[in-house]
Amino acid sequence: MIPTDWIPAFAGMTTKKTSRPLSRLNDQKSFATVIAIDGPAGAGKSTVARLVAKRLGYLFVNTGDMYRALTWKALQDKVKINSRDQIVKFLKNNMKWQFHVHDKSLKISLNGRDLGRELRSEKVSRLTPAAAQYPEVRRLLRSLQRQAAAGGRAVLEGRDTTTHVVPAAGLKVYLDAAVEERAKRRYYQLLSENKRVKLSSIREAIRIRDLQERKRKIMPSYLAPGAIRVDTTNLTLHETADKIIRLYEAGRRRKKTV
Repeated sequence: MIPTDWIPAFAGMTTKKTSRPLSRLNDQKSFATVIAIDGPAGAGKSTVARLVAKRLGYLFVNTGDMYRALTWKALQDKVKINSRDQIVKFLKNNMKWQFHVHDKSLKISLNGRDLGRELRSEKVSRLTPAAAQYPEVRRLLRSLQRQAAAGGRAVLEGRDTTTHVVPAAGLKVYLDAAVEERAKRRYYQLLSENKRVKLSSIREAIRIRDLQERKRKIMPSYLAPGAIRVDTTNLTLHETADKIIRLYEAGRRRKKTV
């Protein structure tokens, strides 16, 4: 059953205040049925997380979509994304978040407009890292992401989910794969979209991005304490989902016997 009790509390929410008690957000028990999937670009986080959520009947939450939504709205309102002061002020005062569940996935609406393809545009994809680089932006959106998980029975996907968003998740997975494999996946994805790309360029871009993620000052990418690293280099998407579900169910059985 999809958890919907917290959805009305999100309606019309801004990031200036939260509309549900913080005690609920910090309730460790509520995260026991949450799976958090972290990892580098190209490891298959989104697709695998969606498969896991579908198999379990859990809510799927793509945390990166919140950063994309902020970027899209900032572009619409002519806010300078490279200005820390402007983007933080805009996030606090102008983002009227609304969330709803469709096909067992958390969807975002801003100021009454449902967002879908807008979040996947080339410009939004290119500028989102700039908007996400500011510590206050990440802190504010992390609060919303925790609220999405607070009802339990959810699969959260995205960077920092295991380390800073829900470190108390029932299962924390760091999905990884060799750089060459991740580059190939991205290469074939772009080819399927009729985009002309070079595998060597994608490989180098991933290598650089990995280095930047590890060295960034704000929430660098790393294997969280208690997280399980799953190498997907030689696994299909469905094999990876199967493995995560086995890990989750085994963990649940162990906790019941304690």
